Amino acid sequence: MNPSIENPFRIVFAVLWVIYFGSRLYFQRRIKGSLEYTRINERQEIVLFRLFAIAFLLLPLYFLTDWIDFASLPLPLWLRWSGGLTTCVGMVLFNWSHQALGRNWTAVLALSNEHEMVQSGPYRYVRHPMYSSFFVLGIGFWLLSANWLIAATYLLPLSVMYGVRVSLEEKMMADRFGESYRQYMMHTGRLFPQFWR
Repeated sequence: MNPSIENPFRIVFAVLWVIYFGSRLYFQRRIKGSLEYTRINERQEIVLFRLFAIAFLLLPLYFLTDWIDFASLPLPLWLRWSGGLTTCVGMVLFNWSHQALGRNWTAVLALSNEHEMVQSGPYRYVRHPMYSSFFVLGIGFWLLSANWLIAATYLLPLSVMYGVRVSLEEKMMADRFGESYRQYMMHTGRLFPQFWR
C-alpha cells in the first residue's frame, strides 16, 4: 500500500472519527441524569449497546495501524473521497436527529415519564433517522478507508442491532402513544422518507 496515497485518507478518516466520537459524547453527557428512564429488555440492550460500541471503537485501527491493510479494496480515488462526503452527511443527520430528540434520546430502549413523541426535524419524514445516520456513516467510513474489514466491523453489528431493536422500539412507542404513533407510522418511512406518498 502506497503511504503517499493512503495517508491523506487516514488523516481525513481520523478527523471525522474524532468529530463523530466527540458529538456522541457531547449528546450523551447533555442528557445524563436529566430524567429517570424505564428500560425495556435491559440485558439484551446492554449486549447490543456494547457490541455496537466495540465496533465503533475498532474503527481507529484503520488510521492508527497498518494491521488491517490486508483487507484493502481497489476502489477509485473519486469513490474514496465521496466516502468522506458521505460520512459528513451522516454526521449532519446524526446531530440533527439528536437536536430534534433532545432529552427524549437514550442509547438503549427506554422511556421516561416525560417522554414526548418527537415529529420535528428529520422525524417529520423518518421514524428512525438515528439509525439512518449510522448506516450512512458506516458506508462513508467504508468507502473512505476502502477496507472491507472496516465495513464488516461497523455495518454487521449495526445491522444486528437494527434488526433486533427496531420492531421492539416501535412497539414500545405504540404502547405508550397509541393511535398517534400508529398514524405517524403510516406517513413516515423507517429509514428513508416515503417519497412516493
